[in-house]
Amino acid sequence: MAKNISKYIFSIGVIFLLSTYLHFDNSVTFGHILTFLSVTTGFTITALSIIATSNFSKDLYKKEAPDDNSKSLLHQLVGKFEKSTLTFASAIFLILIYSLIEPAQIKEWSLLNTSISFKTLLSGLIWFLTFWSIWLFLDLLKMFSKFVIQSAKRQ
Repeated sequence: MAKNISKYIFSIGVIFLLSTYLHFDNSVTFGHILTFLSVTTGFTITALSIIATSNFSKDLYKKEAPDDNSKSLLHQLVGKFEKSTLTFASAIFLILIYSLIEPAQIKEWSLLNTSISFKTLLSGLIWFLTFWSIWLFLDLLKMFSKFVIQSAKRQ
């Protein structure tokens, strides 16, 4: 419980820093991030369909997850893919919202000797989700590589 609370506090702190002190006008980059996230979403869906049709997934379903005995290893694997896909889709959605905000509608507040607005907060959240998405994608790629190797060993 304390670990989860510290993760949330850390996340909020990083988003705040990305929104204020580390913020720079980088909305042009969001188009490239959108492309990357679209590709990663496609990868996760394709990889999940490969897992679903694999005979090795049956073996994973029969094995209990070591950290949660109410789930199988397949449940854990699919859960990671689901979490990643939702993170990618959330970042895509936020980028689309960011692109719809008109500059005239932006109201800024002063907080801790820096200015902050809804748009800068949204930008910070997008960058946070982008960095997190890259991390999740690399983790999925590593995990999927192991799955493919184990699946080939079984055939």
